[in-house]
Amino acid sequence: MKALLFACAIVCTCPSHLMAATVSAPSGQWSALMGNYDFRGDQKTGLPDGDIVGFDQDYGLFVTYNSAAPSSPATFGFRIRLDAPGKSGNTIGYKGAAWLGIDADSNGSIDVFLGVNMSGNSTLLGIYSPGTGANNSPGSTSVSSAAFRTYTVGSSNYNYRPVNYLNDGGTTNDLTSGPSVDPDYFLSVLVPFADIVASLAGKSINITEQTPLNYVTATSTQANNLNQDIGGVEGGIGSTTTWAQLGAFAPTITIGGTLVPEPSAAWFTLLSLTFLILRRRRSH
Repeated sequence: MKALLFACAIVCTCPSHLMAATVSAPSGQWSALMGNYDFRGDQKTGLPDGDIVGFDQDYGLFVTYNSAAPSSPATFGFRIRLDAPGKSGNTIGYKGAAWLGIDADSNGSIDVFLGVNMSGNSTLLGIYSPGTGANNSPGSTSVSSAAFRTYTVGSSNYNYRPVNYLNDGGTTNDLTSGPSVDPDYFLSVLVPFADIVASLAGKSINITEQTPLNYVTATSTQANNLNQDIGGVEGGIGSTTTWAQLGAFAPTITIGGTLVPEPSAAWFTLLSLTFLILRRRRSH
């Protein structure tokens, strides 16, 4: 029994705390969630600037949590890596919509979206409810046109810049055609954590820094649907297969930064450790 409790302690106390970072900080100051994050060239609109990419040490998804300070509220943010810069004429700038969907009650459906919409003449950063569908698969998920809260886009809450692996970590600036030829771009946003909490409370979902959350990422050419790329999935646009079955959810993590192991993985580790401990005791 003591061996079992000891093994459980090892399995259940493996926190990985989020690092706090500004929206423009090098990615080494953010927390990477997935390395082999997305398939290259799988976006569905012919626009590589909306293609989410990530491989091995060249991470495709990051998050950060900045706890409340005397002079500033707590903020939460996400960063995704895109295959190419967006352009309008000779001007570089993101021209689509990018989303982080959050399953906050662990039932497999998206409860709230954080995102930025730069499509057309829009310049919107906000927190949005999902649409009226089931929101448990790409094909059943949409984004409400009415934001719960919007923010003026500025240098403190939005950043779009080329990858620089010398500062950001990783091995290359460009995952598709070599260093510095056509650099990938990081898109990053920060929003007040209290507003995320308030948006979910209106749906009778209460979260704290310790609530397990599941994330999906997506890009689109317009604000109300996910029609371009889904992070962690090869294709998948319009699929009726659930987010969980597709493998689109990033590793479960709390806002405060504790990774939550899947039950199967946790029990496998627990049983393995218990077996090793009992075997060692018998050998003595």
